[in-house]
Amino acid sequence: MKKSMKAVVATVFALTSTFAMTSTAGASAPSVKNNDKCTKTQYGKSTMTGTTSFKCTYTSKTKKYTWTKVAAVVTTVPPIDLAKLDKTGWPAKFIVGGVPAENVTSMQTKWGGLIKLFQDELGIPVEFYAGTSYAGVIEASIANKVDLVAWGAMSYIVSKLNGAKIEPVGMTKSTDGTSSYTSKLVVPTGSAITGIAGLKGKTVCFVSSTSTSGNLIPTEGILAAGLKLSDLTQAFKGSHDNSILGLGAGQCDAAFAQEATVAAIGTGTFAAMKVADYKTIWTSSPIPNGPFTIRATLPASFRAAVTNILLTKLNKTYFTEKGYNGCTSVATCVIVEDSKTESFVTVTDAFYDTIRKVCEATKSTACKA
Repeated sequence: MKKSMKAVVATVFALTSTFAMTSTAGASAPSVKNNDKCTKTQYGKSTMTGTTSFKCTYTSKTKKYTWTKVAAVVTTVPPIDLAKLDKTGWPAKFIVGGVPAENVTSMQTKWGGLIKLFQDELGIPVEFYAGTSYAGVIEASIANKVDLVAWGAMSYIVSKLNGAKIEPVGMTKSTDGTSSYTSKLVVPTGSAITGIAGLKGKTVCFVSSTSTSGNLIPTEGILAAGLKLSDLTQAFKGSHDNSILGLGAGQCDAAFAQEATVAAIGTGTFAAMKVADYKTIWTSSPIPNGPFTIRATLPASFRAAVTNILLTKLNKTYFTEKGYNGCTSVATCVIVEDSKTESFVTVTDAFYDTIRKVCEATKSTACKA
């Protein structure tokens, strides 16, 4: 991996998914076409023309704001008879990895059902690779040491830029039908900080330089508020859990983390932190869920099998039927880290083109190999 990856500092604002769009003008918003002009105040906003989604992006070369079409997400999956697939060249074992959102033990526990599912369906040993850092998972992917990886949108892009031979096979869909989430800024309840602009001169906990919701989206928000990163002290904690724990330990004045982590304050890892002692003072626009990718150098029949399993059986209903992760009801079943994840839908690389556009707008160094 190139040396520049070790010190990546990124600024990017991500797109909402086609399932959850924030319209710029409500139901009466005028129809737009791809590359139509939008304004600086609309930057980052999304709208719909019929069933097609558009996001206002900025291109540094032309210095223009334009509506950019969002790639559609396909939800139907053709059936595959796994027993009839040619298994020539299939690996002796299958390694699944994920970027760090929680501590390693918690991740391994929550991903147990997924591991069991693939082991049962593929008939080979399946191991979980719990990365201790974003850079570590990216490096493992580039070195072909992991076969299936659950990425954030930006870490996926950075991994590909640095030579990882991977292809997206699906992304999570929540129980409310969306395939997006948000980043949140949290402070102690008694803090005088009321918004991002109040971070000037403060120490702020971030996740990792290549975390979408733990650094990239927050950085865009900081720049939009008229601040520079040099106006505050960044404390990178490595995971979403550690960012919030850093706030609880008084290591920072404010902390950024994904919404699922913030919602867990007062429970589990954060049992010592009382909900009433913390408040959210900023929430980002919806961020597209990152993709699950498979190593492109694996046999085509194996990739097809994994994709079909992920899209047809990695869901609350099937987990409840099989009892994976101890699921006894669809309502309470947790299939991966976020309890709101209901199932998976297909996604293509083009879905993340708007994030690449924002790389142009922000001149982010993390967007380069």
